[in-house]
Amino acid sequence: MSGFFGKWIGGPQMQQKVKTKKAGASCDEDDLLAQCALFDVHRLGRILTGLYNARMKDVPMSISQYTLVTNIAALQPARVTEVAAAMLMDRTSVTRLIEPLISRGFLRMEQDEEDRRARILTVTSKGRVALEKSGRAWREAQQEFFSVIGAEKWMLLRKTLRETIHLVRDRQDGEIAAPE
Repeated sequence: MSGFFGKWIGGPQMQQKVKTKKAGASCDEDDLLAQCALFDVHRLGRILTGLYNARMKDVPMSISQYTLVTNIAALQPARVTEVAAAMLMDRTSVTRLIEPLISRGFLRMEQDEEDRRARILTVTSKGRVALEKSGRAWREAQQEFFSVIGAEKWMLLRKTLRETIHLVRDRQDGEIAAPE
């Protein structure tokens, strides 16, 4: 397998058993890491983040910034709390991500006229240009990902991920909750 995925998928580091530090024991399919819901999701997230950032290295935004600005553009005018809720992030993380985008002139933040405590975000014209340039690189990364897993597997994965997000987020008993 060539390209970005060639170094990540099926490489020797992915096929070796994970060694624990206790008594040199190895984990296999019946062990903790093999059963951990978060472990493989994080691994896939790191692989995809690497792919998207590699394709977006020569454009104005990273993948994190691109998804954030895309959400703001879809919601605008958007309060920081609305963006945080849409992205399942806490408000302080969103604030940290938007600061460099405001400094670079991609976003504008103003006080909400209806609620003086709230801040409203909008994408500037400079931000829209950056969004378009970054979007082309994002589409290339998407296509590369799709070429590896295929449209059918992607649709199944996306459906499963979205159903899981809704099931976990919508739990009423408070055992599992999205960040506040």
